[in-house]
Amino acid sequence: MTTIKKFLCGATVAGMVAGTGAAVGVPSGLSALTADWLLAAEHVLLIGVDGTNLDKILQYAYDEDSGFKTAMDQGITGATSEVNHTTISGPSWSTILTGVWDDKHGVVNNLFRPEPYDQWPTVFNLLEYHNPDIETSVIADWDYINDIGAAGGYGADNNLFIPFQDSWADTDAAVTAATISQILATANNPADIDSFLFSYQVQVDEAGHSFGGGSQEYAQAVINVGANIQQILAAVAEAKLANPDDNWSIIITTDHGHQQSLGFGHGFQSPNETSQFVIFDQAGDHATDGSQNLNYSIADITPTILALLGAPMRSDFDGTPMNVDPAILDSIVTPTDLKQSLLDAISMYGYPNIGNDLTLGFRTVITSIPYFLDKFVGQIDTFLQSIVDQDIFLISGLAEFVQQINDFFGGLLVDATNAVALGVGYLTGAGVIAPTDPPLPPPGGSEASLFDTLLGDHNWLSPDEGSLDLGSLLDFGALFD
Repeated sequence: MTTIKKFLCGATVAGMVAGTGAAVGVPSGLSALTADWLLAAEHVLLIGVDGTNLDKILQYAYDEDSGFKTAMDQGITGATSEVNHTTISGPSWSTILTGVWDDKHGVVNNLFRPEPYDQWPTVFNLLEYHNPDIETSVIADWDYINDIGAAGGYGADNNLFIPFQDSWADTDAAVTAATISQILATANNPADIDSFLFSYQVQVDEAGHSFGGGSQEYAQAVINVGANIQQILAAVAEAKLANPDDNWSIIITTDHGHQQSLGFGHGFQSPNETSQFVIFDQAGDHATDGSQNLNYSIADITPTILALLGAPMRSDFDGTPMNVDPAILDSIVTPTDLKQSLLDAISMYGYPNIGNDLTLGFRTVITSIPYFLDKFVGQIDTFLQSIVDQDIFLISGLAEFVQQINDFFGGLLVDATNAVALGVGYLTGAGVIAPTDPPLPPPGGSEASLFDTLLGDHNWLSPDEGSLDLGSLLDFGALFD
């Protein structure tokens, strides 16, 4: 199955925000339904908020206007930690979307590589391979997330990249608008179709890199995202009114925390950086509303989504379904004061042993070098392109020549240092465990494989976007995103 991916330009996003854009993700070309599909649809919504400390949520966004509190009141919250694992976004989101830690998937930094997801399929791959009629979507304002959604041969049906919109708060608002449009589109489904939607927001992490995790700007970003989530949850409620028999399960999580002072941001093993959380609201389960579970892990998220949508498990997952595993279910408690109980749980987490602390710190330093170089090369390229675009006699031609030199030699330098980074990652434990389950077969058999080979790495645009220049859509986030 070859899927056409959609990349949204700023005008399209603006239309959505204004309410004039067409609904995103309305299923089309779905195969014939069997009798089993006439049951109530299962919808799973995963909301990812990058670099968000749970204690800051509890301090600044634990009120009736925040979607964080609404989700906590309607579900189960786990204060978790990724201590002994790297606190860089690429590896952590890969764990969330594959169900295995970095000692298996081998992702070490934020330079995207498709190879890990051929060995360790993403939740999109596993759902689409199990049942192509499940409508899968990813909406994000960091292209790395969209790349994960497209990787592995069975990518998401709808892959929407939202480009930068004046500020990261505005960009997350555009993600929110597109997410709401996608959710409300389920009310127009021709039949009860299962769906999985991953919506990703980045402004909290960006505020942490620009001002520090203890700053007022970081606090405001947490408040903003809480308000965005509240709007998304309201859209879910509206969709449920339109289709009362549909079931919606919601998971909210983060990839890592943030240092409190302005500096490196994250990547090391301080408790502020390893801090994570998982909020899980299973459809139809109200007996555990407002509860807590300290056995949740971000590696549990993909197995849980598969279980909710009836897809089979891999035998080599590191996580287990939060709605099925007895050890996790037996860990649910209902505290008299959820906020204080979560704060107490956060205070329990500390540093790893000194060996792991030093090893992971060394890995972060080395694997960050090619990422920094890639950003630097990209910034030079952008500056030179601005001169080329002015069409200045002789000067623009010279700038274009220098740009080609920068891209060629800069690319070689990034590739060389990244090869060293991957080697250091392996020597420090990343990607050392091979899968025990076989890889997914090529989509559509040998003919599709040949077709994909002939297409190469070309990106296909949705028809309404015409000759949109994808290069203009790419926006490198702040350090480590």
